[in-house]
Parts: sequence; structure tokens; C-alpha cells
Amino acid sequence: MTRPTRRPTAAGRSRGRGDRTTRAAADWDRAGRGRAARERTADDARRRGDVPPVRPADDDGARRDETVPPGAVPTPRGPARRGPKGAAAGGPARAPLPPRYRRRRLAAALIGAVLLLVVVGFGTRVLLYDAHLADVEDVTVTGLVTVPEQAVRNAAAVAPGGPLVSIDTVGIAERVAAVEGVAAVKVRRAWPHTVEIEVTERVPVALWQTPQGLFEVDTTGLSYRRAPEPPPALPRLTFAGVGPDDPATAAAITVLRELAEPVRAQVATVEVAGTQVTLGLVDERSVRWGDPERSADKSAVLGPLLGQPGTVYDVSSPDLPTVRR
Repeated sequence: MTRPTRRPTAAGRSRGRGDRTTRAAADWDRAGRGRAARERTADDARRRGDVPPVRPADDDGARRDETVPPGAVPTPRGPARRGPKGAAAGGPARAPLPPRYRRRRLAAALIGAVLLLVVVGFGTRVLLYDAHLADVEDVTVTGLVTVPEQAVRNAAAVAPGGPLVSIDTVGIAERVAAVEGVAAVKVRRAWPHTVEIEVTERVPVALWQTPQGLFEVDTTGLSYRRAPEPPPALPRLTFAGVGPDDPATAAAITVLRELAEPVRAQVATVEVAGTQVTLGLVDERSVRWGDPERSADKSAVLGPLLGQPGTVYDVSSPDLPTVRR
């Protein structure tokens, strides 16, 4: 016969629940005492400096410092900042490349640069020479007054159709400068098809009679060209040895340069003895100029002085000019 199962009484149920509550309270008490002991141990260790500060857990599970050392500035939380070499702030520095890798990189860079130069040079060659995109098609000459243009073109000898980049501008300038009456030359390339020649002509300031005929003399003292017929109305140098390096020529040119235009138009001859200059006027009067010193002062005095009647006007001392009748 089966014995009926006995159900626990109310007292038994109360006693079982009380035992479990008691055991749970004891476990909680032991856990609290253990945690307190661990915290006291950690606090003692921190005071002694043996271990780093405890980092309590945040809501997301990450730990943060509970204390901040004096004078330290806390770093704002966020993405890791990178240092000057791209490494994360506070992280390990990137190890330098081995020497063989650096040599390989340098060699690759040099090879790339050489290849680039070769390509650019080849392209330039094709565009300027082989493709005929910048050939000479025209030659312009400017600055001419008395020098014949054809003489300049013949001296330049620029052949049309050749590459403009290959034009010898220095050689052209030297050849044109040798043309009679040319003082200076500038030669330029006007891309894509033109050679420009700019000429500065010599300006005659006096005439000089030689056994070969009457020649024009420019501001440098050079007798460079036979005077045309009829000759221009310019003063004539009446002394020998006219040239750029001649002291008498330099003195005469200096005086003529300082004269005002109305007075210079009245000068027929210029005589120089040593450094003493004498001007012969068209109306047979004469001017004793003296040496070229203070030529500007002498020119200023001579203009009003010529308004007085006389035959010889002495301005060798501009502070005390005299007139002889």
C-alpha cells in the first residue's frame, strides 16, 4: 500500500525560506567585507604609489581614471589624435624604414624624374622641330630712319621656313650692327612665327673733312658714314685725329651737347687746341669757350651774351664773360 506524500507544513515552509534568506545575507555580508578589504588595499597601494589609480567602469564598460594627478590636464575623450608623423597620440612611434628600402625609394624617384625629363624633351622636340608648328614666317625691322631696310635684312640673313627656336639671335645682332649707320640692335623671337629686329641708328652731331670726303660724326666721336649731298647743316670739326678715343674730339662733342638748340644752329666750326675749344659762328663771330669744364654754366651765359654787338665772346670764365668789338 502506497503511503501518501506528506506536504510540508507552514512552519516547514517558513523555516526553509528563512534558511535561504540567512545564507544569502551571510554571502552578501562576506562579499561586502571582501570588497571593502580590496578597496582599502587598493587605497593603501595608491597612497604608497605602488599601483596605478583604479579606473572604475563607465556605462559602456570602458574604465576611466578615478583621480587626476595634480597639474595634469585631462585629455578630452574622442578619436585618437595623431602626432606629427601620423602615429596615434600616446601610441608607439613608427619604426624607420631599413636603409635598403630608402635606397630603393630614392632610386625609383630618380628614375621617374629622368623618364619625365625624357618625355618632356621628346615632346618639345616634336612640337618645335618636327611638327613645324613654330617655323619662321616673317621678319620685322623697326627703328630705321636713314639706314636702308634692305641692308638690314641682307645682313640679318634670316631664312624663312626654319624652326624659330633655332634662330641665332646673337649672330643676327652682330651682323646687323656692322651695317653703316647702326648704333645698336635688339633681336627677339616673337612666337610662333616672327623674328623682330629693332635698330637704333647713329645720330650725327658734326661733320669731319677727310681725304676720302666729308664724313658724319656721331655722339661717340665716331666718323661712321660719308655725308650725303648736300651735307646736313652741322658744325664741322676742323682738327685732325677725330675719333672716339681722341681727347679733342671728346671736348668738342661735350660742348656741342651742352649748347642750346638756337645757339648750336649758329655754330659753323669747332676748333680744339689741346683742351681749349673755340666756336666759329656762321656770321663770322667767334666764341672762346675754354675747356669743357662748367659747360652748362657757359651755355647759359652765352645765349644772352650773343644778343650784344661784338665779334669775340669769351665765356671761358662764366662768372665774368666778356665781349670784344
